[in-house]
Amino acid sequence: MKLPLVFYPNPKLSEASVKVDDISGVQKLCSDMIDTMEHEKGIGISAVQVGKSVRCAIISKDADESLEDHLIIINPKIFSASKEMVEEEEGCLSIPEVFGMVNRHKKIKVRYTDSSGQEQKLKATNLFARVLQHEIDHMDGVLIIDRVSEITKGKLDV
Repeated sequence: MKLPLVFYPNPKLSEASVKVDDISGVQKLCSDMIDTMEHEKGIGISAVQVGKSVRCAIISKDADESLEDHLIIINPKIFSASKEMVEEEEGCLSIPEVFGMVNRHKKIKVRYTDSSGQEQKLKATNLFARVLQHEIDHMDGVLIIDRVSEITKGKLDV
């Protein structure tokens, strides 16, 4: 089921999300987030973007060729990041039609819990790493507009 998006400048987007203790409690939410992300043609979505302040996100299978299906990440934590940074244009479903240049780590390693409750680790580079960092930022209450060096398209109406 497609969920309504939360849009900037809603203050919920700037609040840190809480850790998920009961994986079964977010199963339906994750399924609905996948429907929402696909409907909105996003490459990632965090629970806070649909009004739920819990640490879970969906990364589209389009983010990396290694993904067979959309990736559900619960309570993710970056435990290693390359010194090498890459600046590229990013957008956000919660800030429609606004794009900006954001500097991110080129490679990261992430620890997370999957939808069956198992702890997992993954290595991500390039776009995959960028999408993961973007969604983890959402869980920490950080938006792309907090990180942009310049807005390249659109403008913020606050």
